[in-house]
Amino acid sequence: MRDELGFFDGIHLGHQKIIETAKQIAKQKNLKLAVMTFYPHPSSVIKKEGITQYLTPLPEKEKQFRELGVDLLYIVEFDIKFAKIPHDVFVNQYLVKLGCKHAVAGFDFTYGCKGKGNMKQLEIDANDRFEVTTVSKFERFGEKVSSTLLREKITSGRVEDVPFYLGKRYTINGIIRGEQSRHVLDVSPDYMLPGNGRYEVTVIIRNERTKAICEVSDQDELLVQFDRNMWIEDGEAVVMEWESLIADAGRERVYTCSRDERLVYLI
Repeated sequence: MRDELGFFDGIHLGHQKIIETAKQIAKQKNLKLAVMTFYPHPSSVIKKEGITQYLTPLPEKEKQFRELGVDLLYIVEFDIKFAKIPHDVFVNQYLVKLGCKHAVAGFDFTYGCKGKGNMKQLEIDANDRFEVTTVSKFERFGEKVSSTLLREKITSGRVEDVPFYLGKRYTINGIIRGEQSRHVLDVSPDYMLPGNGRYEVTVIIRNERTKAICEVSDQDELLVQFDRNMWIEDGEAVVMEWESLIADAGRERVYTCSRDERLVYLI
């Protein structure tokens, strides 16, 4: 088995470089391609104010990994107990025991208690039981492509920049509820939403794409107005692609949400 390691929020172009590297090694050695990721985000356990909303909530992450050709996905629960595991114990219990033959991760990957394990340490901890490949930094426009960079772009409203780093537009999924003239879209609270303002978006319903305007406000609601009349049935699944910011409502403000639900009104 060939393992990739990381949190992989967003599965951006840097992550895709790691996955493609691992896929090539797996093919050459006739191994299954496996990914090991963690949930929730380590910062939400270690820090008082960590990351609790995601670019790719866990169900979406699982779907994208399948589409990228991943054979096995290991999701490790990141809690206080796990955070205290020494780096060498992590390797023994979570890599060697799973039959890892070759581990691939980014140059800045850390593991073990207080992040004392890094890629050089991983080669030592492997102790000739598996091989290790380090994937170099992936940059765009002189910036390291990272989940942190994408979060900054999205929360500050610069959604038009996202495709350069993510490889596609930022999207969220939801379920429509309500009557014909007024609808509510239930959105998972795990999604990170863009900063306050009005945005051009594309809404995908029944595989049909239609333009709309979406307004994000402090009320934790997404108000959406379509360019044309749409017949939407209760319970329909919708995908929203964020294209560009039209009107700034505090571009540099970081938008966060603490409510248990987010509602999108389609009018």
